[in-house]
Amino acid sequence: MKRSTMLDEEKSSNKPMATKTMIRSQWLLLGLSTILIANPTTAFQPSSTHRTFHHQPSHRWTSNNDDESEGYEIRSQSTTSRPETTTFGAENVPIDQRPSNEYLNLIRQPTFGWASQENGDIGLTLRLGIVYAAFFVGVCYPISGATWVDEGYTVQKITASNVGAMSVMFLLTLRLYSGWGYIGSRLKSKVIEFEETGWYDGDVQEKSESEKARDLFLYRSNVQPVEGRLKKFSLLVGGLWVASCLALNVATNSKPIFNQYDPNLLKELSYDDKVAEIVQRQSNGRPTYCDNRYYRAVANGGQGCE
Repeated sequence: MKRSTMLDEEKSSNKPMATKTMIRSQWLLLGLSTILIANPTTAFQPSSTHRTFHHQPSHRWTSNNDDESEGYEIRSQSTTSRPETTTFGAENVPIDQRPSNEYLNLIRQPTFGWASQENGDIGLTLRLGIVYAAFFVGVCYPISGATWVDEGYTVQKITASNVGAMSVMFLLTLRLYSGWGYIGSRLKSKVIEFEETGWYDGDVQEKSESEKARDLFLYRSNVQPVEGRLKKFSLLVGGLWVASCLALNVATNSKPIFNQYDPNLLKELSYDDKVAEIVQRQSNGRPTYCDNRYYRAVANGGQGCE
């Protein structure tokens, strides 16, 4: 009996201690939960002092703490996205006004890319030939036909249409040559002339050595051959244009080619003074029937033909 009584007393004395232990555990868990909810990222860091490494695009690692005995945390700030520009340096120059970017924009244009190294002489010739044919057939010849409405002026129509189409070709080649020449001068230059917001606040920045080497390489490999090609084409098209103008001048001063004994033409002579004057000039003042035995007989023996 005494022993059981002692055990009961021990159990009754341990109840308050167990209750206190449970209360302390609950408060401890509550405190830890509060810390985790407030700042979950720093709750289990190995040390209060951390070393942070930043991954720069130049592949350099920098640290905020030199003590290697402390804990550390590694963070990477590199991005996989491509840069907005394809050039480097010249931070003060707007992106679109940097020579290398101007070259890339030029070759993306609909017509300037015709003269690129990839197309070569054959590609440029084919494209210019298509432009010539389109303007000759679709624009110039209809205008020439509306100018010379009478028959016998086929040579004048063709030469006039050729002059119009060659004029378009000449202007196009000059435009291509001037555009590529401008980009070439920008790449060869040791400085970059640019405009910050408009023509009124222009500025100049000197290129670095790496920029000079890069731009000079682009010029010699991709731009200089194109300049030579366009110069050759411009001289050729210009010579053809001058020859076309001379041919048109000769054609307009020459006599029209038509059959002066065509019955339709003879009917037209009676009411069209312009055609009659042309026929008279062509016959050097002699009646048109003088060269034909039949019409000379109809004209009472060819009076005035002597």
